[in-house]
Amino acid sequence: MMKKLIILSFVALMFIIANNGYAFGPHDENCIECHSVHQAKAPKLAAVAATGEKYLTGEPVKGVDAFCLGCHNKNVGIMPVEMHKTHPVGVTPKKAKVPPTNLSAEGIFTCTSCHDPHPSNPNYKYLILDTKGGKDLGKFCAYCHPAQAPAVRAEAAPASAPATAPKKK
Repeated sequence: MMKKLIILSFVALMFIIANNGYAFGPHDENCIECHSVHQAKAPKLAAVAATGEKYLTGEPVKGVDAFCLGCHNKNVGIMPVEMHKTHPVGVTPKKAKVPPTNLSAEGIFTCTSCHDPHPSNPNYKYLILDTKGGKDLGKFCAYCHPAQAPAVRAEAAPASAPATAPKKK
């Protein structure tokens, strides 16, 4: 009985240690859950296949958004994002003052306009700015929506890292 308890304790400890990289979410520290050199399922060495999700415009989700939604969808179930219940992506900002560095090369607002999904990012929900664990979300939103919260806009929005390369320290 004692031997089984020791083995069970060891297995539980190993599970905790192995999942230490999940402190801020399920993105792995070895890059292989998102990127694959030999088993790519989509462009740019994506290890996840694109889904049939659509933007609010009805167009198929593409690019980095399709990459993110490869896992963040209702079928896979990893913190699923429903396009009709989230901040719009796949659009060109008309009113929001989104810094060009936070848009795709085509000027499109994408998931990575707000999120840097690399494990080196310790911020709440992988946001590109520290929101003190989600307590300063108003300040974060004010970077692009200054008219909605003029008192909290204090500095320029940080540039998001490309989705294919981790941020340099």
